Amino acid sequence: MKFKKFIPGAIVVALLSGCAHQQPTVVKSTNGSSLEVATLFTPPDMNNNRYADPKLREVTPAVSGVGMGLSVMTAVLGGGISSNAFDKSNYKGNAIDAMPEPTASYLTPKAGTVIRQWLDKQGSSYAYTQPLYIGAAQWSLVYSDMSADNSNYDLTYRVLFYKRPEGGNIFSAYIISECAPAVKTAALSDWRANQYQKVSEETRKMMDSCVLELENQLPRLLKR
Repeated sequence: MKFKKFIPGAIVVALLSGCAHQQPTVVKSTNGSSLEVATLFTPPDMNNNRYADPKLREVTPAVSGVGMGLSVMTAVLGGGISSNAFDKSNYKGNAIDAMPEPTASYLTPKAGTVIRQWLDKQGSSYAYTQPLYIGAAQWSLVYSDMSADNSNYDLTYRVLFYKRPEGGNIFSAYIISECAPAVKTAALSDWRANQYQKVSEETRKMMDSCVLELENQLPRLLKR
């Protein structure tokens, strides 16, 4: 997990730039503590000026060859096109319609469980005034080596957990923790087999590790 202690940004931007996965929910503990949790796509200004992936993004050498200028990066917030825009991991590629981004459906319910358990022990009947955001940031399958005839492909998943300090307001900087598990590498045929079964399995493992990391970071994120 990468840590960024305070980063500016407004949730208005988040809701406009990335469609929310689901309506915010309130996690309640047995002692009366509560915390609103919202899952959404991380906005570009908090995601290295790149758009989050609403579906699995598959980038092949063929796509890169004809679409060097097509990128998931945005120049609007960054004041220009960064050199990162030409990193193959940022190429637009092809969105796999049958593979919607899974953070809201898989990670968020598990996160709710660990948050509830933490509130049971540490909440002290406190109702948090600032919500915790779970921001899906990247989900991609990108070729490893353009020069190889049959390149392997790297599966990447990233998610951000962020929250404004208690007592803060819309202008307060977020406390942010980024979870980016190590990429998984395999042949494209293996990733695509059985309707991308291996992608789903490995992504769930990545999300499980991020839930554990969230649990470790709750004292920092939920500090009062």
